[in-house]
Amino acid sequence: MAGQAVFSLVPLLSPERDVPTPAERVQMANARASLVSAQIVAEGDVKQAQVEVDAAQIAMRRAQRLLQDKAGSARAVDEANAAFEIAQKKHEAARTRKRVLDSLTLDAEKGELRTVQIVAPERGIVRTLSATRGQTVTTGTPLFEVVNLDTVWIRVPVYVGQLDQIVTTADAKIGDLKGGSEADLQTAKPIAAPPSADPLSSTVDLYYELSNRKGTLHPGERIGVTLPLKGDSESLVVPTAAVLRDIHGTAWVYERVDAQVFRRRRVLVSYTSDDLAVLASGPEAGTEVVVDGAAELFGTEFGTGK
Repeated sequence: MAGQAVFSLVPLLSPERDVPTPAERVQMANARASLVSAQIVAEGDVKQAQVEVDAAQIAMRRAQRLLQDKAGSARAVDEANAAFEIAQKKHEAARTRKRVLDSLTLDAEKGELRTVQIVAPERGIVRTLSATRGQTVTTGTPLFEVVNLDTVWIRVPVYVGQLDQIVTTADAKIGDLKGGSEADLQTAKPIAAPPSADPLSSTVDLYYELSNRKGTLHPGERIGVTLPLKGDSESLVVPTAAVLRDIHGTAWVYERVDAQVFRRRRVLVSYTSDDLAVLASGPEAGTEVVVDGAAELFGTEFGTGK
């Protein structure tokens, strides 16, 4: 939790080191400048967080008045309350960070060793420890990393040739790799993030934000993402159960030619949506394809079925 002590830092003082070397004086000056800069940034973060709290409180009161006047909705009030609580937590974290930085000093009284408590800047879990008990560390050495997983970012690599077909400002649907139903999907909001891309795979990254208060998602986990496309278009579709793939990954369906007569037809699947597969190419519209029993036909044709 925020403010909990993680390390106790004991300065090293010895008589022969009372007079610092020129290199040490430069390091101390740089460390002092870094500390002052961090304190100034922390003070600005506190002021910014206070402004966000005030704005969220105003929005919450406005939503409550609208609901009382029967011009608003209970959902809007709940969202305003949640935004206000988040703003308060951010303000508390900023104040804690400022308090910790203000307590730090590079000036030690002569002949006195003052232990400095290094506390967690915010609520979360300790992800990495870069130091251990009894280790000597220099100024500026990272000691530990704390991550708060209440809200996670999702990075979605998109092929550059399809980027103009995607509505990048709309919400995305997040699910697991098992492909659950529409009710199991969560909604993630697009966010502005530093641009990134991978030239080897010809992809650019889109970023989305998702609440993770239950802790169901983990850093580095692979998940399924459904992105909205621009415009409306007509395409051939078949049930996903009708699509079979061979050892090379090629997709096939069995179309009905006559009674008890079927023909295997190659198809190109663009994407799947719920229980339908959208085809880029395939049989003509209205063609009857086998759904239940397609796997048995495939096995019968190649001698591997039952």
